[in-house]
Amino acid sequence: MTPVAREADVHLPIRNGTNLALLNALQHELIANGWVDRGFVEAHTIGFDGVAKIVAEYPPERAAEICGVPAERIREAARVVGTADRLVSTCLQGVYQSHQATASAVAINDLNLLRGMIGKPGCTVFQMNGQPTAQNTRECGANGDIAAFLNWQNPEHIQRLARHWNVDPSVIPHWFRHTHAMQIFRYCEQGAIKLLWISGTNPAVSLPELRRIRSILGQERLFVVVQDAFLSETGRLADVVLPAALWGEKTGTFTNADRTVHLSEKAVEPPGQARSDLDIWLEFARMMELRDADGQPLLKWSSPEEAFDHFKRLTDGRPCDYSGMSYQRLRGRGQIQWPCNADHPDGKERLYEDGRFNTDPGYCEEYGHDLTTGAANEEKDYRALNPAGRAILKAAHYSPPHEQPTDDYPLLLTTGRSVFHFHTRTKTGRSPQLQQAAPEVWVEVSPEDAKQLAIGDGDLVRLQSRRGSLQGRARIADVRPGVLFVPFHYGYWDRGRAGPDGGATAANELTITDWDPVSKQPYFKVAAVRLARLEPAGDTPEGGEAR
Repeated sequence: MTPVAREADVHLPIRNGTNLALLNALQHELIANGWVDRGFVEAHTIGFDGVAKIVAEYPPERAAEICGVPAERIREAARVVGTADRLVSTCLQGVYQSHQATASAVAINDLNLLRGMIGKPGCTVFQMNGQPTAQNTRECGANGDIAAFLNWQNPEHIQRLARHWNVDPSVIPHWFRHTHAMQIFRYCEQGAIKLLWISGTNPAVSLPELRRIRSILGQERLFVVVQDAFLSETGRLADVVLPAALWGEKTGTFTNADRTVHLSEKAVEPPGQARSDLDIWLEFARMMELRDADGQPLLKWSSPEEAFDHFKRLTDGRPCDYSGMSYQRLRGRGQIQWPCNADHPDGKERLYEDGRFNTDPGYCEEYGHDLTTGAANEEKDYRALNPAGRAILKAAHYSPPHEQPTDDYPLLLTTGRSVFHFHTRTKTGRSPQLQQAAPEVWVEVSPEDAKQLAIGDGDLVRLQSRRGSLQGRARIADVRPGVLFVPFHYGYWDRGRAGPDGGATAANELTITDWDPVSKQPYFKVAAVRLARLEPAGDTPEGGEAR
């Protein structure tokens, strides 16, 4: 029961990993009650019949049984969505890091499309990012996809990227989809990857099944480079650490989830030997003597502004069109939304106003996937759909999470964030005010489960899964029975360690090595665990503090 949930007219505290069953039921109710904008759907979408066939099998009663919430409350939520004058849908890691993540995200898009509520004031979908730089990585090709939302399966797009960099197309990996993070770590584990360069992230705390991740990073045969502003847990396992500048120590742009681009100017010089990420990569490219097809340096720029100009030329005509932007314009206006070009010199506030989407085969970012298996569609199959600028409605059947509660591990764990900390606390843990507000990990337990397990508020407890354990203080909270919540921020850097020594505090000691078949995002919201009291409140565990 978060602050947002307390403000809701309808709150659906569903079981972990059942998002898709609920969303299928909401679509079922929209169709069954005639709350579909048929004119919009027929003119601007394809795939309605396939969606209707699947969601017909998810009446509220079936979803209620799967999700563990009353059928009438699901109907009430559907009435809110189905009869609203406007509809804004949002989601973040509660969808992306849970079971059937991509299928659920697609279903959220479908709700707005079925209602015809896109491209109008007060009508949109915000598939949010965790931070502005996460949006930038998607646009710049730093998440494994191709920069400027180019399609790795489209030879013409690869030719365009090759011309932009003046390289042979064969040097651009495009024969298969990118290798995702969990597979990269598997290759490291097998010895197929000998060098791993980690920039600005902390997998020794943020990835699932941490005992395995630490084991991989600690292999003698794997050379690990960590590029970060702080000596994180991952940095302590590295062979080389490159100190990187923070946001106020360098210049660059950030893009929000609503496509708003901001320029962040350098305020102070980086301390000591720290350098901006850009300067580090430029020096690396120089030392490696990376060259283009004419034998000239591959990177022909040296400043953030020159790099921005290089990138914006690539985006010309693409969905994320930066071609009309410049540092000078960003300084003068403060912010600009893409697309910004000759047609929209001041940026464009709202997308899809004409009901046209980025689905033309020659323009689209990729040809889609099977939502259940993750298999990529081929170009011929996509062209056979003939989307022609129409949105593609898709649906998938619900399947249970791979790890279910058992007699030995009867509870479900979900992990998440606290308002006081960011990611793995490498920055916020160094802020005295934020650290004092939330100094240590805790385990939220329902009153029912606490009573059954004889756990009181503040008791020291041990949480254990098949992969590891965690110790923290219990908080009796308004969570659904059978579910435990643990914030994932608490690692070991402030103990001067890469991993636990005694009681573990990182939530990902417990989580499972499993990921979404399409997005490849690891699952952090569903794991089977057991809980036991170690000490009553007031007793002081070794190395800890009583509260």
